Amino acid sequence: MTTQFLPQLKEIKDPENPPKGIKHLITIEDSLNYPGRYHSFYNQNGYLSVILHWIISPKGQAPFLATRQFDAPLSILPWFVNKFEFFTKMPHEGGLPHGKISTDDLVEGEDIGITRLMGRLNARGDQGYSLSNYSRKDHETTNYQILNISDSYFFHGGFFDTWKELANKYENGTL
Repeated sequence: MTTQFLPQLKEIKDPENPPKGIKHLITIEDSLNYPGRYHSFYNQNGYLSVILHWIISPKGQAPFLATRQFDAPLSILPWFVNKFEFFTKMPHEGGLPHGKISTDDLVEGEDIGITRLMGRLNARGDQGYSLSNYSRKDHETTNYQILNISDSYFFHGGFFDTWKELANKYENGTL
């Protein structure tokens, strides 16, 4: 068996001031569910980094910035748009078989998966989707990287529209 070594990507701890050489693409806010929670998208030399960030203000303590990072090859942008279409089709339309709630693929050698989430992701009780990179460990823990998005943010809060816009730019070579 051959071991594959993935390029080391930088952790973006301050979304307002990313490390040198990392290009900020766009920032969006989940104003429907969590005003003040943002997703910032970056290009790290051909890799996409999506940073979830928000300010936590514990009672009696100084506020601090919390971040969570998801990394994958930039080609995940159109892959996700196409895979999501397959993911939401009925089995007789060529979509997921009955009883399946996830699918995964290799994207430039990285194992990427989409899962339909059945739990409550926000106060309104939304379900949602999880985008996982099983090939990369979280920057803070030993778990793999995950990006969870509620249905309302995904469909009505601009997340999927933003993702599709970035996918189009990637495919047109303008990212």
